[in-house]
Amino acid sequence: MYKMNTVTSVYLNTMHLCNLKYLNWSLCYKFKKVHNLRLISKSVFQKITVFSPNSQYVMCNYSTSLTPSPNNLLSRVKRVLQSKNMEIKDGYTCFTTTCIFCNNKSNGDLFINKITGHFLCKKCKASGSWDTLEKVLDKGGPHLPSEEIVETPAKWTSICEKCKTLQSLSEDKVQNVMIKFRLKEDYQNSLIELGPLINNSGTHLYVPVKHGEQIVGVKEMTPDGQETTVPNIGCKGLLILSSAKKRSSRKREAVVVHSIRDMLALASLKLPCDVISLPHGAACLPLEVLPMLEDYTKIVLWFDNEEGHWESARQFAKKLNEDRCYFVRPTNNHPAPYKADLEGKSLTSILQSATPIVHKSIIHFTNLREDILSHLQNTERAAGVKWVRFPGLNNILKGHRRGEMTILTGPSGGGKTTLMSEYSLDLAMQGVTTLWGSFEIRNERLARTMLQQLCRFPLHLKLDQYNKWADIFQLLPIYFMTFHGQQPLKTVMEAVEHAAYVHDIHHVVIDNVQFMMGLSEGDNSLDRFYRQDSIIGAFRNFATTANCHVTLVIHPRKEKDAEMLSMNSVFGGAKATQEADNVLIIQQKTMQNLKIRKFLQIAKNRYSGDLGIMPLDFDKESLSFSKKYQKSNSIVEELVVRSAR
Repeated sequence: MYKMNTVTSVYLNTMHLCNLKYLNWSLCYKFKKVHNLRLISKSVFQKITVFSPNSQYVMCNYSTSLTPSPNNLLSRVKRVLQSKNMEIKDGYTCFTTTCIFCNNKSNGDLFINKITGHFLCKKCKASGSWDTLEKVLDKGGPHLPSEEIVETPAKWTSICEKCKTLQSLSEDKVQNVMIKFRLKEDYQNSLIELGPLINNSGTHLYVPVKHGEQIVGVKEMTPDGQETTVPNIGCKGLLILSSAKKRSSRKREAVVVHSIRDMLALASLKLPCDVISLPHGAACLPLEVLPMLEDYTKIVLWFDNEEGHWESARQFAKKLNEDRCYFVRPTNNHPAPYKADLEGKSLTSILQSATPIVHKSIIHFTNLREDILSHLQNTERAAGVKWVRFPGLNNILKGHRRGEMTILTGPSGGGKTTLMSEYSLDLAMQGVTTLWGSFEIRNERLARTMLQQLCRFPLHLKLDQYNKWADIFQLLPIYFMTFHGQQPLKTVMEAVEHAAYVHDIHHVVIDNVQFMMGLSEGDNSLDRFYRQDSIIGAFRNFATTANCHVTLVIHPRKEKDAEMLSMNSVFGGAKATQEADNVLIIQQKTMQNLKIRKFLQIAKNRYSGDLGIMPLDFDKESLSFSKKYQKSNSIVEELVVRSAR
């Protein structure tokens, strides 16, 4: 119990949150008036709704600004399971206990994620949130809602009816398939082991993605090596080729790659370790597959030296537990396994060069040497993802990089939200997983704007095409937080961190900081600056530690209409522009004919130091600031094809 009558200031640490319910609230309110102690009302301790990992949107149904930390969740899980006399095993990413949902006498293992509480049984495929499991345990019955069970997708059933198994073809036809898909003869046995199907025209291979023995998805492969997965988000299985040379069960090892071709190249070596291909490549690592990797004591991540793959490998290692993860550094001498095999390089030698994660706080140049070489050999890729709709930004900013923070400001009504929606849409169309926090306008309005920017015409005039474009938009890796208006920083940060862990978010957009703070005219200016600085500091720390790009939209201070905005015009103290890697300012100038010309000024660029301006010509029909480009059209055409499958 806290003594409240003898102290003049109290700081409540997160580790003590569970004890706050014992405070005398009437005493606290009284103390607040006398000593200006900042407390939050009782409503913040209402029940927390756990995220649904299967949702297309990040549903942030939080009514608290002080949500439990992972340590509190761990304690809670242990306490509940021990109260039910259930044995608990502590693993790399999960707690393991006996499954209460299995109907057979020999129950399987139930894996409970240490960060989110999400549970999964590899045997009966029961899965769901910790909230669901706790309710089941309280009721004392093994009932589970049917929607929580992992099911075989209808896509695979449809494919089975129209295609043939590769194994059923004659030897000559199999050889033709191997040649057409540019696969070596050594890969044939491993490919057949995956149980692929091929269509009648021989243009597509379909490989089942499994969770244990159950098919939970399908990977479609074309002769040019392109791979797409159904479902396109959150596939709950892996492609695994088990080693013929089994090691001790206590020391299982695996090499994790991002494509089927890489998997086949490694499997042909008959290594003493399993080879695993991720369902969505280097784009994301679904939460549901972590239990399938729990038994491995060593995991080597070997991706390509393409744009973003190295960042993804480091992000996945955090999910998998860095203590057991090793990396093959992405350099010209260490390409992906398939490329290395074609170039005649020794895959075994490259694999042996894999290095472990170093201490988080202490490193030596030896640890940086390969990273620097990788950047020097791939300067264009290291510069980040290039914009397609805004090539002018590529000339100045060079690209969109993870781990940075960008500030966007501009006059009220100047198009900050409209520009940022198209800016983020452009990146999402190239695979940058995006989380939108729109505190000023509703998600429906924001999504409608982005949808119109995608199709480039007013959809309300062509409603017969709505479903077509909605299907295309749904393929994009864009998530929305359901916050609106003033929100406590702790609530928002917990939601953002959760989304980054579950959905592997690469880009977070907050629009805008003032609406998130909920500033009013009565607020003390010093208090407002302090609150904004806290928000800036929290997102700067998140961008660095989570290796995620954060874009903050901030209104400017009130300036004279004739004056151009500058970095000093950003609302608040100097912390925002000091902490930011990039500062973008929408400028507008009234011409002699009274027309308003707009342009985007890059006022700060920490990466290359280049500054400049990019004209902004707004098209009302498409709600777009960009011109039509051939590459942009080709990306849309590819999405159209994917949505039609």
